[in-house]
Amino acid sequence: MPRNPERPKQTKGKAKHVRPSASPARFSEEPVVLRARIAAAEESLKILSGPPAAIRTIDLARRINDLTDRSIRQIHEDCEDGHEIACQSGCTYCCMVPVAASTPEVLAIANYVRESFDAERKVALDRRVEINISATAGMDMDQRDRVRLDCPFLEEGQCAVYEVRPIACRGYSSYSVEDCREDYEHPGTGVEGHTNTLRELVFGAIREGLAVACKSTSVEYRLLELVRAYKIASKDSTLTETWRSRPEAFETATGESVFPGPWSAELDQEFEEVYRETVHDLKMRKRST
Repeated sequence: MPRNPERPKQTKGKAKHVRPSASPARFSEEPVVLRARIAAAEESLKILSGPPAAIRTIDLARRINDLTDRSIRQIHEDCEDGHEIACQSGCTYCCMVPVAASTPEVLAIANYVRESFDAERKVALDRRVEINISATAGMDMDQRDRVRLDCPFLEEGQCAVYEVRPIACRGYSSYSVEDCREDYEHPGTGVEGHTNTLRELVFGAIREGLAVACKSTSVEYRLLELVRAYKIASKDSTLTETWRSRPEAFETATGESVFPGPWSAELDQEFEEVYRETVHDLKMRKRST
């Protein structure tokens, strides 16, 4: 089974699973993790409960990204574990693993490229996207985990969509460049990175909260493989406004479609548990107010 990004002891890469996965049992969760999930769900529901509109989709992605940044910043302000983040601009070891993203995140990235890239940059990006897809076609998750390909959004070692990068990219960080380098040089061998466990749990909970809100409003809630989903979004600018009424739009970019494997059913079950618990918490909070 591939390593689960919401279970830090097994984590090295970014969001290897492309379905929302459950955090440990509720009784063992930190309050900050529960708060992050609820905050993401409530923030998302405010927008998804309203009428569909392109601007609302972009705003949803922006708010979730802001929540992720604020939550992570607070964790590091409060946490005194004696370690410093080793990540620096230009270090791209973690930019060579499959990334999972929600539909609003993918659409925000496609919109950003549409508005910010000139024709030459778009053509170059499309070429890199096609190379990535071709190189990983037909691979299951275990096979894909042994491949290290540059993320198509990298330009000269820098993220070209940094402002709208997915939660997975915002949430992951490392305390050890050496660990990241070892994983890069020995892919698929189970190298474990040295990370902030609470940070890992919180960004996973935020992704779950967004997924809960999406499912509650009957829109696509499954996480998507970023590169393939971006290709779909980049070819159809109307999706930013219409995705909520087009459940089939990203079907070929979902986890079970891209990386078939025995883990899909387990992740579905785990998310259903998180979904039920979070919906219950939301109802209780609404009653109390």
